[in-house]
Amino acid sequence: MTELRGSTGRTPPLAHELFEATRALHPDLPAVLHGERHLSYEELGRDSDRLARALRAAGVTGQPVGVFFERGPAIAVAVLGVLKAGCAYVPLDPAYPAERLAAMVRDSGARIVLADKASADRLPATDGACVTLLDDLLSVASSLADDEPAAPAPAVGPDALAYVIYTSGSTGVPKGVAMPHGPLANLVDWQCRVSPSGPGDRTLQFSALSFDVSFQELFSTWASGGTLVVADDGTRRSWQALIDLMNRASVRRVFLPFVALQAVAEHAVAVGAWPAALREVVTAGEQLQVTPSVRALFRHLDGAVLVNQYGPSETHVVTSLELGGDPDDWPDQPSIGRPIANAEAYIVDERLRPQPPGTPGELCIGGPVLAQGYLGMAEATGARFLTVPHLASAGRIYRTGDLVELLPDDTIRFLGRLDDQVKIRGHRVEIGEVEAHLRRLPELADAAVVVRQGPSGVKQLAAFCVPSRDAEVVPAAVRRSLAVHLPDHMVPSSVRSVPALPLTPSGKVDRKALAKRL
Repeated sequence: MTELRGSTGRTPPLAHELFEATRALHPDLPAVLHGERHLSYEELGRDSDRLARALRAAGVTGQPVGVFFERGPAIAVAVLGVLKAGCAYVPLDPAYPAERLAAMVRDSGARIVLADKASADRLPATDGACVTLLDDLLSVASSLADDEPAAPAPAVGPDALAYVIYTSGSTGVPKGVAMPHGPLANLVDWQCRVSPSGPGDRTLQFSALSFDVSFQELFSTWASGGTLVVADDGTRRSWQALIDLMNRASVRRVFLPFVALQAVAEHAVAVGAWPAALREVVTAGEQLQVTPSVRALFRHLDGAVLVNQYGPSETHVVTSLELGGDPDDWPDQPSIGRPIANAEAYIVDERLRPQPPGTPGELCIGGPVLAQGYLGMAEATGARFLTVPHLASAGRIYRTGDLVELLPDDTIRFLGRLDDQVKIRGHRVEIGEVEAHLRRLPELADAAVVVRQGPSGVKQLAAFCVPSRDAEVVPAAVRRSLAVHLPDHMVPSSVRSVPALPLTPSGKVDRKALAKRL
């Protein structure tokens, strides 16, 4: 039976409880650094306490709360305060189109959306949701704190909802992954036990809040007494500026998707600028490739390790592989490693029968690491989250749709997808959602999307469009129309007009034939 289980053991504290433990031990250490501004653990704890008090007074305990900020310390205050209030946060990325943001607010049921002055006016009006400035809530809470004792914090257990993060949906509608505290506490506890980062060490805060890795960045840093170094949007778009920030702030750990890691490595090799203090690089979100540039980067990082982590949004991280020693000895395409603590991995056929080692099969995840499901989508949840008593110890699994095989060293090799889902710049993209939006354009009669390898192996989307009668496909216009509805990573980088889509003998779109035209 192809089954792997991570070590089991204690039930860890929740993520915001770990922050409080660090706050008690190291109140004066910096928790967040952004430019010239920093927040100590005590300052961040005090501000998040005030926000939690205000949210409890507003009567939203146990409900989702939207978080809509430009990058900076306010995100840390908002996320911590929401969790302390017994609420779940809903990340709302300012880079997303207004229509998509409004849909996420409506679907989540958030009654309050926290924002700052710089972003509040850009959030579309949504029935039932009130956009509230963080500074206003903190001011109200400060006055309350002077007049009355703090209300007791709500009881929050491992099954309580921590966040709702939206992913691409094959039907054209984004799906909200409802993640409880338990799996996240397990992840942070495990990360702190295996990572060399400790008190005072600095971790780059690179990920957008809408990317689940951001939770790992924030709370694994705070749980270990480290400092988050926030990269603003301008810095994130310039590899030289990012390297300069890492050197200026003596960053020792980063979490980067492969596309960003490869870009940083290529730039470092080209100009001879190295992030000298870096000792731990964690990559996730898409398949890792150890390219010549990546090898060259690590040859210049004294003793640094490269950690390849795997986990869909429905589970967060569930497997990990650490690469150390001579980078020239690393495989070109490393495995995704073994399960982390309390995670269970099963490799099965289409009838959920265990596959023997060396035989490809679908990866299913079990154990106390699963999301609750998709918010308000019982049918979609039932299709992916199954009860299979004979398979998982807890009887419940998540079908990842990833094709894998077990290697002789008991690590798992990723082989690809069983459907049309892809990863673009670390983000999950359902090809069907992009195609659904293309087919809604009046100038198009039909459309299909395929994936191509761009420069340095980076994946890109390419759209083939059949024009409506008497219409013309104008690539720039098509991309502008999509950008109104979809985030940038879901807008195809190329759009081509074709008289008809090629079909397979069974009548399906022949995507292989389309890919050959690229």
